[in-house]
Amino acid sequence: MRADILRVLDCVVRGLPAHWQRRKGVPQFMVFLDGPENVRMEKITLRELSGHGYLDEFSRWANSVPASKAREHGCAALVHGNRIHARINRIGPIGSGWHSPDTFVCVRTVHRDLRMSPSLSLKFDVEGRFFPRLVFHEWVFDTIARARQS
Repeated sequence: MRADILRVLDCVVRGLPAHWQRRKGVPQFMVFLDGPENVRMEKITLRELSGHGYLDEFSRWANSVPASKAREHGCAALVHGNRIHARINRIGPIGSGWHSPDTFVCVRTVHRDLRMSPSLSLKFDVEGRFFPRLVFHEWVFDTIARARQS
């Protein structure tokens, strides 16, 4: 179980910077095991998320999204930015934070053999002025490496 969750987290940390954009923020992804060695990362739209519940109550049912994938694949995670509620409610640019950037990545992991599903918040920085890129803090990589060794 632990190795499966670590494989999914490793895929998130290594794959997310390639998909991040400054204006759009952290996209929503479903990350799940695809066989004994592979981990797959697929983009999931708000329309697909709305099939699980009302979007304005996202925090209530968000763990059920990866739980349905975990039943099939063993382990899954829903990845989104902390500003997902602004995207769901389409809060406009005047007087609100529609253009405020995400400050951390939310990872809701579910394993079919675990009763409690761990949720993680991974802080990141943006480096580069003309060509910005998402860079996770060093402790994220250290924690995954330490967990892999224990």
